[in-house]
Amino acid sequence: MTRTVTWTLVSAALLSTLCLGCSRMFAEAKGTGGASGRVSDSDESRNLSIYASMEVDDITIANGVNAPSEMPAMMRSDLIAVTARRGLGNGDNPKLRLSGEIIHYEDGSKLDAVIGPFEEVVLRARLIDVQSGAIVQETNLIGRSKASTSSGVESLSEGVGKALDTWLDNGGIRES
Repeated sequence: MTRTVTWTLVSAALLSTLCLGCSRMFAEAKGTGGASGRVSDSDESRNLSIYASMEVDDITIANGVNAPSEMPAMMRSDLIAVTARRGLGNGDNPKLRLSGEIIHYEDGSKLDAVIGPFEEVVLRARLIDVQSGAIVQETNLIGRSKASTSSGVESLSEGVGKALDTWLDNGGIRES
């Protein structure tokens, strides 16, 4: 009985390891889509559809975070592109302001040798009602790459843009 259990556990461990390798192989072979974007640590999505426009502040890097110096400008550009695609670039009222700070950056150099490519950036984002100055909503926008074909600062920045797109969609702002 003990030998059967042991062999079952060993077989399961080997199969699991094989599956991890296969998933990386498929991600590398696919080579499309860039980094993923995800919204995390958010309250329930509020109805944002009442807002007619959005401005994007300069993105900052938190003290102690070793992000590339070009990342904030690149990220701001990607976020502005998302707001324009959603029809929020016209400057009308009521207006939101997006402010953000990069609070985490992982370039993958530490993990590449162990588990394969992994890069991540986390932007702590706030949506502020311009007229009242009140924070409407706050969340983390995450750009993540798990394949070398979608790695790099540009892909991570695009991933954060995808996360903003999801956040706005969840808030009821549809593409125009």
